[in-house]
Amino acid sequence: MQPRLRKALVSAIACCITIGSGWSGALGAEASKAAFADAEGHWAKEYVDYLSAKGIVDGVEKDGKRWILPDQTITRAEYMKILVGALKKDGAAGQTASFQDVGASHWAYKYVETAKKEGWVDGYEDGNFRPDSPISRAELATMLVRAYKLQEKQGETLSFADVASDYWAYPTIKTAASLKLVEGVQEQGKTWFKPAASATRAESMTVIARYMKSQEGSAEAPKEEAGKTDPVVTPEPPAAGAGSGSGGGSGRRGDSGVTISLSGADLIASVGKGSPIAGTDGQGNKVELTGLNLTGFTGNAADISVTAEPQETTFRTAGIVVPGITGPVLEFTTNGKTFSSATLSVNVDSSVNKANLVAAYFNETTHSFEFLQTSYDNATGSISFTTNHNSKYVLIDKLAWEQAWKNSLSVSEGVYKPYVDYAFIIDSSGSMTWNDPDDLRKKAVTDLVYSLNYNPSSPLRTETVTVLGSVYTNTVHSESDRAAIIDFDNAARVFATFSADGATVARAVYNIDSSGGTNIFSGLKLAFEQFASNGDPNHRYVAVVLTDGQDSDQMEKDWNMIQTAYGSGVTLVTMGLSREVDQAYLQKMAYLGGGQYFQVLTAEELENSFRTVVETTRHNEPVDTDNDGLDDYYEVTGMLLANGMLVKTSIDPVTGRDTDGDGFTDGEEMGQPEEVLITAEMVPQGSDLVGKSVKMFKHMKSLPTDPNDKP
Repeated sequence: MQPRLRKALVSAIACCITIGSGWSGALGAEASKAAFADAEGHWAKEYVDYLSAKGIVDGVEKDGKRWILPDQTITRAEYMKILVGALKKDGAAGQTASFQDVGASHWAYKYVETAKKEGWVDGYEDGNFRPDSPISRAELATMLVRAYKLQEKQGETLSFADVASDYWAYPTIKTAASLKLVEGVQEQGKTWFKPAASATRAESMTVIARYMKSQEGSAEAPKEEAGKTDPVVTPEPPAAGAGSGSGGGSGRRGDSGVTISLSGADLIASVGKGSPIAGTDGQGNKVELTGLNLTGFTGNAADISVTAEPQETTFRTAGIVVPGITGPVLEFTTNGKTFSSATLSVNVDSSVNKANLVAAYFNETTHSFEFLQTSYDNATGSISFTTNHNSKYVLIDKLAWEQAWKNSLSVSEGVYKPYVDYAFIIDSSGSMTWNDPDDLRKKAVTDLVYSLNYNPSSPLRTETVTVLGSVYTNTVHSESDRAAIIDFDNAARVFATFSADGATVARAVYNIDSSGGTNIFSGLKLAFEQFASNGDPNHRYVAVVLTDGQDSDQMEKDWNMIQTAYGSGVTLVTMGLSREVDQAYLQKMAYLGGGQYFQVLTAEELENSFRTVVETTRHNEPVDTDNDGLDDYYEVTGMLLANGMLVKTSIDPVTGRDTDGDGFTDGEEMGQPEEVLITAEMVPQGSDLVGKSVKMFKHMKSLPTDPNDKP
């Protein structure tokens, strides 16, 4: 990881994500002014309080306080709701929806329909309104001007370096600026409006409040909008869809822009300088740029650059994980030349489920990932996404990304699963004869399955279990952990399917021998199949693989299988017995599987290590094995940062207290997790995690995996 990015991770926690999932706007009568816990000291406080006193916004309630979430981005639908409330429109809607993606069942239907009826918006050329997309600053200004039918104030001209006269929103931005309703920022001796940057809630409330106050004769000179963290974007990025009227609601540029479409040999010859634009990640996933379409482009092909960089160059350092990242990082630049939109198409050569991949760009101002609408063509296998600025882009497996967040869901959400299905994947190769001559691995696993967690008050049920081909029927408690046994050497076999009965599973354990080779992936594949076919959907899934050597099977490995299983809920923990074990190999497995790697030097340490894994993944109550101030659960599954990355440390009870040996415990460097509401910006579009509560490490002082990074 680049030093600048590594250091920026700490500050990113404070700025990249805010708490909250939505707000409500009270329409109609005046309301008493609400005191918002997060508005004190904020640059927009007077405007927030003003709209609150008008009954137009009332925030959300959490922990006995009111929150307005001023620095949270605001969606197009949410802004429509505030405008409708501010203008005291009735929010009526007809029988037929104006936009195909805002039907009568959508919460914002009547607000969007009102905006359409009033002529504020026209939507996009494809018939959609995109209600849940963040509204851009250009769209915000345009909708404001149209809603209030504002006219430019002569003699108050304010020009912006990134809003040219042929830009689609130039007239409305110019009008709003002349009335001192919007402002720019000073950078490099110029004033920039940043029209494509996502507007915040504070900005949306400010422009409305400024206009309303001006009409009451009490307008004050606008304050400097300090403290905002709008991303720096390429000049003149368009934000199509603000509506029809002057300026062009489709987002099309004037004659100064051209359309450039490149593919195949032309793309390789021009942008690729004679070579394909492609890269491969550590899982063997090859991503190649196959098409590039720029509209409203003011440059030529020589200005375009797309490079494929290894993940490690940009994102990864020891202990830092980007969940679900697939393929290389694509960096797209246009040498400062502006464009309306750019559509990148890529081909992914891998066994990963391409339909699960979503594009995201890495916002280097907030140091976080922002997801883009991504299309997958099943016929061609091509993935495409559209952007309006230069940046670094990645593909992320959305299921793996979400699983990292699910592992940190708060118990208070009611979605926490207290019981676990364990699959113990045990090496039975010939080398176990000398690495575990006393079969202590069998004793360790047997002791654990005899002590599976269960609720003695839960109803009894009948289970059917297959052990080495024989079928057993047991009476067990309905709320209970379960265990399965997978044996592997040259090949893998299911010794016991999932069972809550310790004695039944123990019969299987003692049939494990020590003969043959080491085909780890065969054991993983069989275990993942067991979870898919026999896993209890009300349980969490944990796979634990124990091996003493290197994988002797020379067949190509399906590393995506591990990430896919993680996306379906299986956390993989790996354990290496002996000093000769391939640690990097097993660490990579744990990295992709969302778990932790344990080094076990002697068979005598096995039982304690297994018990640590089980007690940690149960997470019934905090466990801190290495006394470093951190709950073991988060050290195994990863400590979730506010930008979606994970930090993995050690829970070794001997050396794990200070992973990087810098004199500070892991807990002193990481701090403690806080409960945060998941918003739409944090997860891929359509995620059912929005509105749930998650534990995040928001106050990390330094990386506990880097000895050069200290509090």
